[in-house]
Amino acid sequence: MSLNELLEQMRAASWGRWSKDKLDIVLKARDALARSGMVENMLKVGQKAPDFELASTRGGRVRLSALLRRGPVVIAYYRGHW
Repeated sequence: MSLNELLEQMRAASWGRWSKDKLDIVLKARDALARSGMVENMLKVGQKAPDFELASTRGGRVRLSALLRRGPVVIAYYRGHW
């Protein structure tokens, strides 16, 4: 099974457990994101992210370039107000 197939299975399973109200909020936010034009501007597979700095979960600041010196980095973004 490919990663995309696995992710699709997980999405379908989780959406099946959500209330209609919650699912409507998520779908509305997804559609707004698609209309915003942000998708066209996001990084594509193989592109490098520009260096940036964010607040860390431990109260300090963390820079992407500093993390990359230690090895590969996975970044997860959570967008939404729900």
